[in-house]
Amino acid sequence: MRFSLLALLALGLLAGAPTASQAQDRPRFGAGLQLMGSTVDNNIGPGVRFRASVPINRDLSLGLGAALTGYVFEGRDDAAYAFDPQTSLIVTLPGSSQERTYVLGGAGAYVPFGDTDAASGPTIHLGVGKVWLLSESSFFAEVDPALFVGAEETHLIVPLRVGVIF
Repeated sequence: MRFSLLALLALGLLAGAPTASQAQDRPRFGAGLQLMGSTVDNNIGPGVRFRASVPINRDLSLGLGAALTGYVFEGRDDAAYAFDPQTSLIVTLPGSSQERTYVLGGAGAYVPFGDTDAASGPTIHLGVGKVWLLSESSFFAEVDPALFVGAEETHLIVPLRVGVIF
């Protein structure tokens, strides 16, 4: 229930994007690949990630992302999957005009399904990334570890991501 309220709040903030006089740019969208390791299922797998961000000011953005990861290295019959939506605050650190480092942190969820006994639950994440400006888009690479807060245990989820922001 709390996750639903958090998702609705984030979507409302994204829909009410600041005007050009309030922020430097319009909302940006991106897509990429991730490799995610998880102690929830003691597994590692590839996935796809989609993201959107709304600048609040020159150095601070609100981000919303979601990924689908497939733990498929043990074959199709034993495959498990995970959906992990996240809401983040992104702080861009000072740097050159062609590349910048950023820190992101926030909350999300980890929702496994398929051939798994793992339960879903909330996550708290804090990561770091770098973005390289291209002509009309940007390339990014980031690592964004998260703590999965289960009913009886806490687990670690570590995604490594690369992608393009349009």
